[in-house]
This record gives sequence, structure tokens and C-alpha cells, in this order.
Amino acid sequence: MEYVEQKHWDSIYETHEFSCASEDNEIRTWIEDYVPRGTGACLEIGCYPGTYLSVLGELGYEVSGIDLTPDVEEKLPYWLKKQGYRVGEFLRGNFLEYNTSRKYDVVCSFGFLEHFQDWSGVLRKQAELVEHGGYLVISTPNFGGLVQRFLHVTLDRENYNRHNVSSMNPRRWKRSAKKMGFEVIFSGCFGEFGFWNEEQKRNWLQKETLYYVHKYMPLIKRVLPKDKRLYSPFCGLVAKKK
Repeated sequence: MEYVEQKHWDSIYETHEFSCASEDNEIRTWIEDYVPRGTGACLEIGCYPGTYLSVLGELGYEVSGIDLTPDVEEKLPYWLKKQGYRVGEFLRGNFLEYNTSRKYDVVCSFGFLEHFQDWSGVLRKQAELVEHGGYLVISTPNFGGLVQRFLHVTLDRENYNRHNVSSMNPRRWKRSAKKMGFEVIFSGCFGEFGFWNEEQKRNWLQKETLYYVHKYMPLIKRVLPKDKRLYSPFCGLVAKKK
């Protein structure tokens, strides 16, 4: 079971402009901290629009990807080539039906795993594509931390319902990765406190609360330490295949 229909993503990306993650983007920084530079091949699952795949391109990897978004086979690789990255194969298809004997030095997904009921099966399928000595890199939002869960349930319920919150559990990812023969380099939640929400109908109290959450976000960030399960915005795993 998938939590979001493809037409939802297609509508989001209709007018999207390609860009690489900014220098201060927390997922970009996390990737650069834990994934070494390389000359091998990288595959991103759910790769469109390539915001973080381009970071792997900057690290020296040949970039490839699979996604169901219509422009994944033409517009995305064209943009990546224009940026000077080495570009491999881009496929429009369902990852759950994807079969290949090829292995990659980095297999990554960013905001993909949490949209499936059988998230553990999706994780295993990604892990199977990693070359010996290669890296499995996964991140999702953190809606499971107590503070994040409360905010999303009360102020961002429609967005919350589009995610399998039980999948946002780096401890379980870590156990699965170890069973599959990986050395876990990072497993946990990361980033300064932040609250990402999408548009939906809200009553006046929700609107007022959301306004003040964002208004005082800079102050809250200065007070709270980062990388905490309770409120950090991201979950992540980096594991090396033995």
C-alpha cells in the first residue's frame, strides 16, 4: 500500500524549478558529513526533482535514478548534465517492480520510505542494490518525535496522514541494516528544531498557532540543542555494506 497517489506528486512538480540543495541545507550537510567523495555510481530511489541527488553529483558520483514523475527521463537528466555532473540512467517506473542485477556504490532515498505501509520491504529492496563497500543512505521527515507528532497532528493533519509515521524509526532501520550485513555509520534524528507543513483548511486557532510557531522559530532554534528525536525534523541512516 502507498500512502500518496502519483497525481499528488505530479501536481506539485508541474511548475517546479530544478535546484541543488543550498549550502546550509541540513540534509545536504548531513550527506556531506557521512558520505565520502567517490568516483562510482549512485542511484536515488524516488529521485525527482534531484535536489539531493545533485549533492551526490558534486561529491563525484555518477548519478542515476528511478521515479514515476513524467519528466524523470528527460528534463531531470538534462538539467543534471548542464550542472556538469556525470549522468547515468534515469527510468520512469515503479521501484517496487524494479529489477536489475546492477549494484551501486551509493543507493539513497530522501523522503520516500515513509510513503509505504511495507516500509521494511522497501528498505530491504534498496539495500539489495548496494555494492560491497558501498553506502545505503536514507532520510525521512521525523513525525514520530513527541513534539513533531503533536504539531503535525494538531496543525498539519492532512500532511501527517500522507505518511506512514511508524516507518520513521531509525532504530528499526539500524537493526534491519545490521541483519543485512551493513556497518551502521549514522542512525538517528538530526537537524535544528523546525516545522514543515503543507497547505490545508485550518480553523482560526490553528492558523494563529501556526503563525506563532513560525514567528518564534528562530528563537526556539537558538534555545534548543539540535539532533534530538523529540523535535528534530529529520530521520536518517547511513550504513556501509561489509
